[in-house]
Amino acid sequence: MKRILLPFFLLVLSMNLNAQMTIENFAYGATSGTSADTLTNPAIGGGVWRRHSGTTGPVAYKGTSLSYTGYSSSGVGGSAGFTFATGFAEDVNRVTTTFNSGSVYISYLLSISNAGGTGSSDAYFFHLLDTSFMTAFRGRQFIRNGSVANTFNIGLGKSATSTPAYSSVDYPLNTPILVVMKYTFDPSALDSVRCYIFTSGVPASEPATAQVIATDVSATDLARINAVAIRQHPTGSTMIGTIDGIRVSNSWANSALPVNLTSFEGQITEHQTTLLTWTTASEINNKGFEIESSQDGINFETIGFAEGVGNSKTIQKYQFEYNSNTNAYYRLNQIDYDGESTYSQVITVKNQENETKLSPNPFNDFIEITTNSPIQRAEIIDITGKIVMSENLESNTVKLNAKELLNGIYFVKLYQGDAVITKRIIKTN
Repeated sequence: MKRILLPFFLLVLSMNLNAQMTIENFAYGATSGTSADTLTNPAIGGGVWRRHSGTTGPVAYKGTSLSYTGYSSSGVGGSAGFTFATGFAEDVNRVTTTFNSGSVYISYLLSISNAGGTGSSDAYFFHLLDTSFMTAFRGRQFIRNGSVANTFNIGLGKSATSTPAYSSVDYPLNTPILVVMKYTFDPSALDSVRCYIFTSGVPASEPATAQVIATDVSATDLARINAVAIRQHPTGSTMIGTIDGIRVSNSWANSALPVNLTSFEGQITEHQTTLLTWTTASEINNKGFEIESSQDGINFETIGFAEGVGNSKTIQKYQFEYNSNTNAYYRLNQIDYDGESTYSQVITVKNQENETKLSPNPFNDFIEITTNSPIQRAEIIDITGKIVMSENLESNTVKLNAKELLNGIYFVKLYQGDAVITKRIIKTN
């Protein structure tokens, strides 16, 4: 079969992979070198970060970023500095995507310059919260002195009801590490919190064992998570640190992996070929993608390769056209330059093209659509990729009123279960 890798200049029709995420790279520009360099300054991060307690010692905005090889948010923008001191120092939070089910992964880079003591049940520097209930702080992360000089341990508690659990590993001061906290909503039992800590690299999948697991699971569960917070304890600690590259997501891949695949879609074209499209939000060390196909969803074969851009902090779009019009399963195998690889989810592409009819074409005012399976949603898209009409449906026969559209070429995109059909149509008077 013929393999064709096309430059991506055609209309992009992408499917969300149900990935929800918030990224905070503290990219607020240059610092002024004055006391105005605070995270809540309206000219810096004040539009996103807000104070929820404390009146002195604001969280500092730094113009330099932490670096960690393999992490998507490494070396981007600035960072935030926190300092524990006497008095009621400022605590700040920022709203994220809302989560109330499944697992939530919160990853960030951390560098500690002063561990600040033996630790206590109140000396935490980072946590999750529900902004509708500002005292329900969960997923609290702590720092204490390590077992040897110039090191520290990381602690974790679900709440403040007991002494936190600490890592057995000593981490060096003034060295960025990657922290990934996982909060799991459990509808049949109590929610759980655990923490993974890395000094190098980013695993392609979630490790089987966490470095720290919160033991105070009997604490009240959160109804939802919709914010993260940086805290500066007022007394009892002299902890000083920097936090950067916060990523909040409902998947390990989007929170920690160096290549963030945000969409992957396939469809049968009007030319009876299979068109696969996918998008990445960022890439690090990405050699490229092997495209694999299967007839049974179990046994896959490689049908092509798309070169990656290597390193990128912007959205990248890919397209691969395969000379086949049969029902099939597809997946991507993303490969790093060092040989590490990660599989995407498997998608199904079905050929319903011949059983879907649009008439008349060209049309004047109305488009009649008939197909063999119910249409859940129909969209009309202009040649720039803009959706100019969208209707939610549940029918095999549809009549769209397109009187208001200007003359020209459009694409009708039909969602039918896990299949997406796109047809070209022309509007005339």
